[in-house]
Amino acid sequence: MADKELKKELVDDRYCFACGSLNPIGLQMEVSFRDNKAFSRLALKREFQGWSEMVHGGVVATILDEIMAHAVMHYVGQAVTTLLQITYRAPLHVGEEFEVMGHVVEQKSRAAVAKAEIRTLHSKKLIARGESKFILFR
Repeated sequence: MADKELKKELVDDRYCFACGSLNPIGLQMEVSFRDNKAFSRLALKREFQGWSEMVHGGVVATILDEIMAHAVMHYVGQAVTTLLQITYRAPLHVGEEFEVMGHVVEQKSRAAVAKAEIRTLHSKKLIARGESKFILFR
């Protein structure tokens, strides 16, 4: 069991489902940073569909979790998600361009809290919001 415990250092092998450039079936999110926030813009193909022409809600949750993790890792340090809460406001349509933004709202010695939201790129319609708690590696 000891060898299956979480390592104290996270290694990026670029195969992450959400942001890994080497994962041929992943989302391949490209993340940028400015003004203490993490950002990504993309549009999803039909392979990520749930109901007809709508992106699966689990994929939406993954995108929110990923952008919050990037914000925490970039501005605070290495961490993993311990709690994820999502509020869905509108469907995200397949092929629709959107932006996801995440930022850290609280930092303690071994924990952080982040928030994120997805909005359509052109109309700025709110699709979903998320909040996550993270445990930091220190």
